Amino acid sequence: MRKYYTRSLIRILSLLLIGCGTEAVADPVSPAGWTANLPLGASLPEGLYFVNEPYFLARTGPHLAPGIREVDGLVNIPVLLWSTPATLLGGHLEVAGFAPALGLGINPGATNGTSSSHVSIYNPAGLVGLAWSLGSGWSFVNWVGGFAPVSTDIGNNIGLGGNFFTFVEIAALALNQDSWSLNANLIYLHSGSNLSTGIHQQPDTIDVDFAVVKHIEKFEIGLVGSATTDLTDTVRNRFGAARSSQVSLGGLVGYQFDTVNVEILATRSVAAAHQVAGGYDTRVYGRITIPLWNPAPAEQAAVVKARY
Repeated sequence: MRKYYTRSLIRILSLLLIGCGTEAVADPVSPAGWTANLPLGASLPEGLYFVNEPYFLARTGPHLAPGIREVDGLVNIPVLLWSTPATLLGGHLEVAGFAPALGLGINPGATNGTSSSHVSIYNPAGLVGLAWSLGSGWSFVNWVGGFAPVSTDIGNNIGLGGNFFTFVEIAALALNQDSWSLNANLIYLHSGSNLSTGIHQQPDTIDVDFAVVKHIEKFEIGLVGSATTDLTDTVRNRFGAARSSQVSLGGLVGYQFDTVNVEILATRSVAAAHQVAGGYDTRVYGRITIPLWNPAPAEQAAVVKARY
């Protein structure tokens, strides 16, 4: 009887989430802030690089769906980045792909039958970028690609990812000079309708992730942040009645172990408007960057000389 009662409450909770347009914990398809200090704006030396980023989100607030006081999410984002030897339109060709996995907890630890947990794959993505070295340490990369649809419980009923295609374009600017690095990634996302229901649930969004980092020998410390806002009206934001926007700020610390770089980042919302996506949140994420392969130094020098 108790198991039936618990299942019934969870089913009712899911219906409440669907009735709210899957807005209870909705986020842009590209999680806010995850590219802060990721070298998307850098013209990287030729080679193959692996980045792994576990990303934790804790969201509380009065704008969550009825009966929900807290939502915790954990995304693991493995990225494979290939800096190719090719050039196009004067830009250095780079390719990136990632296939995240997502875990979600609703009302973790609650004893009243409203606690539940979910695990699934998240929308995988592929990007192609052209990187231009602008001189004096500046570089610019324009990335174009998309997220593929996934039909999962989390996407269909809760609003994190979903069964729809998403076009993405990223304009990334970076400065690496002396002991400083700065980067800003402007991310535009346009999603189609759900392939199963035909409902257009994910608004178009603009995200900006940024970082200002000081390098001291093998250590790094800096300021990171993100801003995101809805651009269009869908069922998720009540057809424009409650478009979401949010600004988060935080910090970064890191250390270079030989060729492997490790970073820890943390942010907290400092402003939110019409945040049907759940109000203020705390995000903590780590990042490990490993160069898997680079050409021999003499070969690399020849490529760089020919390119620039």
